[in-house]
This record gives sequence, C-alpha cells and structure tokens, in this order.
Amino acid sequence: MVTVLQEDWVQSHRKERALDGHKRSFGHVWVIAGSEGTIGASLLCSRAALRAGCGLVTAIIPKEGVTPLLANSPEIMYEINEGKSVLENLTWQEEHSAIVFGPGLGLSESAAEELQYLLEHVKSPTVIDADGLTLLAQHPEWYALLRENHILTPHLGELSRLVGKTVDAESALEEAQKFVQHYPVQLVVKGKNSHIFTSDAKVWMNSTGNDGMATAGSGDVLAGIIASLAAQSYAPGLATCLGVYYHGLAGDLYASTHSKSSLIAGDLIEMLKEINL
Repeated sequence: MVTVLQEDWVQSHRKERALDGHKRSFGHVWVIAGSEGTIGASLLCSRAALRAGCGLVTAIIPKEGVTPLLANSPEIMYEINEGKSVLENLTWQEEHSAIVFGPGLGLSESAAEELQYLLEHVKSPTVIDADGLTLLAQHPEWYALLRENHILTPHLGELSRLVGKTVDAESALEEAQKFVQHYPVQLVVKGKNSHIFTSDAKVWMNSTGNDGMATAGSGDVLAGIIASLAAQSYAPGLATCLGVYYHGLAGDLYASTHSKSSLIAGDLIEMLKEINL
C-alpha cells in the first residue's frame, strides 16, 4: 500500500525545537562532496543542511574548494579531503550527527575507499547520493553492508545501476521495493511524485514538488535537508520522508510567487526560511 505524504501527517511528526538547545544538540552534518569542477555540489548540500536546522556543518572538500566555501558560506566549517586517512581521524561518534556522501565527488579509487570505510565503520545516518550511488553500484559486494542508517536517493539512471537493469518510471517502483526487501535501507526514487521506500516495508508518495525542480543541484539540496533532519535525531526513515516533503514544498513556495522556469537549486535553500521545519 502506498501512503501519500500530506501536510497533516508531516505536522504531526515534526518536533518542536528545544528552547534550551545548543548547536551540538541540534546536530552536526558532515558533507563529503565536491571535486574539481563540481565544488558547487558541496556548497549547495552544506548550505541546505544548515538552513534545514542543524547546528553545525563541516564540508570535507578538496583544497581548491576552500576559497569558494568561505566566500559564500562562512558559517560552514571545513576539512581538506585527503582520502580515507582524513575520515579515520574525524569524530564520527558524536551523538547527534549525520553524513552526506557523494554529490560531485567523482569516481576515483580514493572516493571508493572512503565509501567502503563509511559502510564498514560508521553507524551515523548516511545519505548516499549521486557519485556515491554510482560507486556503490560498481561494488555490489558492499550491498551486504547496507543498514537502516543508510539513505539512498537515486534518480532513475542511478537506480538502474543499483539494481543492474534499466528501469523506467513504471518499473522503478517494483525494483526499488525489491531492493529494500533485500537491503534494509531508506530509498528515495526521485522524480515526479517521488516515492520513498523505508526499511519498515512502508511506501510513501510525496505530494509536493513541481517540474521547475528538475534543475542542476536540486538533488544536492535534498541530500543536505535529509541529513540535517537525521542529525536532529529524527529516525532515518522519518528524516527521509520529511526531507522529501520539505524539499518539494520549497519548490512549490517558489513557484507560487515566481516561475517554475526560473527556479534554481539555491532558491530551494532560500525558501526553507519560509517553512517551519
């Protein structure tokens, strides 16, 4: 059975922010994203995470990304990505933390080693997106490491790679459900009325969003929002459902006052200011 994500359900599941909270209690998101030519993916994802309410964001980026990061988002901390050795020395075991892995990261051997390390050693909620999904599909032997804390956000092409066959809008939902039955992850099939398959065998269809959101960087923003909610102690499945809904709502709010054709990914981040997450 497919349940439609509606405003009343979302409002009944959102948490009120703690009046005595502090930046660490509101969560820390680590964004492992961006490479030469795609630093923007890290910036969009990191800004979306911070705008969605977490207290801290650290971008793990190549050194050429530092100047753009500081020029655009001085609120975001950073670490230089020097491969798996950097990950081994970070404080992953914080009580309130989540990770985004993959947007604009590339498909290098070093990136593959980082993903394997996260799958084997890190238990924090982890959103695997974009190049992270392609790397995962290249190593199906890692599927056995997938757990409920892993949130996969493929579009149809990425889902095709994950399941090893070409899927279209009709067959994608069946293949996604089979995948989650074998591997207990949270899985978002992105597109018109995005569907969410949660590890407790539930299927959700989003009621927000529009075609203006089919624009570069939109998925990076979604990954950041989901990770931010997970860092704020929402369970991975709930963080995924709420994140998809809010992401679409941001697009609808923009379209209601501007035009769908003018929407860019940064507008989604700005519209989060209008939503009571």
